Amino acid sequence: MRQWWQLSSVLTLCLILGAPVCRAGERSAETPECREITARIMERTNTHFDHFSPSGGSVFFKGPNMVLICDPKFVTYISLNWDTSGFPPNDWFTLAATAGNAVTGTDQKKLEAAAHQCHRAALKGTDEQATVALPGATVGCQAFTRDGGGVIVDMAIPRRKD
Repeated sequence: MRQWWQLSSVLTLCLILGAPVCRAGERSAETPECREITARIMERTNTHFDHFSPSGGSVFFKGPNMVLICDPKFVTYISLNWDTSGFPPNDWFTLAATAGNAVTGTDQKKLEAAAHQCHRAALKGTDEQATVALPGATVGCQAFTRDGGGVIVDMAIPRRKD
């Protein structure tokens, strides 16, 4: 089930931010910028490094589980999922905002409020997806109650316009 969530999360963000963001560079998660983000995530959320994706564009964490997609040329975002129901507890949203702050630098309280807003909008939407734009961050999510429910929240650095 976890692999479906991770794939769905990436696909959701690709739809939200555009197709070019789906091409993380080879070994991009090992760049100095991505290493700094990885260290901040681990420090602020008490998660632990698990492994890099085979391409080296993603960092997987455990305890709590989350994924960092990091390619400074295209997209950088943290993704968390909740697969117990369509309604995660408030501390899960706080964790998402803490991780999102480590990635984007955007105020944690604003990220948490945006994640709640995005979640509510996704639950109401027929396509189960929503996006909230903040200065310095984009919060994308998918939420549903069918088949036991689930939620994915992605917090991204907005795509750079070169």
